[in-house]
Amino acid sequence: MKHLARLALAALILTPSARAQVAGQPKPPLATLTAGWTYLWADQGANYRSNLNGWFVRPTVYIGRGASIFFSNSNYYGANAKGSLNSHGFTLGVAKQVFPTPHLKPSIFLEAGDVRASSKTITNQALVAAGVGLSIPLAKWAALSITPAEYVFLYPHADWRNDFNAKAGLSFPLGHR
Repeated sequence: MKHLARLALAALILTPSARAQVAGQPKPPLATLTAGWTYLWADQGANYRSNLNGWFVRPTVYIGRGASIFFSNSNYYGANAKGSLNSHGFTLGVAKQVFPTPHLKPSIFLEAGDVRASSKTITNQALVAAGVGLSIPLAKWAALSITPAEYVFLYPHADWRNDFNAKAGLSFPLGHR
């Protein structure tokens, strides 16, 4: 009985301080809009790769407990052996923050969608991608968003393609909970 009384007393003492810590933290946004630069090391088949650069836009909706759903639109431009090349990716994905701190919010993500590439011909291909992202708050109204490593798997014409992607941009919060 003494142990139960001590536990109850400790809970009463510690609960207000825990609530004060949570109250001092900024409220998470309902959503974010991220835009920036992207780089793709694209597998063209037959041991040939292209370096493509471009831009991306990614609206994200937070669903709680560090999880989110996002839509990504990536556009790449460059050249390969056939000449000028452009590629447009449209994906839907889920992300989960892992070990976030107030100054660094790492996350892991998985996404799937369609990529449309055109050089001499136009091709559409399904893709699956997974990677790691970092969000570094700069101010209440902006954060630096970095994707240092993303693996993109494509399987056009029964030919495995392994692409690697990196992104850097600014993220802006939309609304608050």
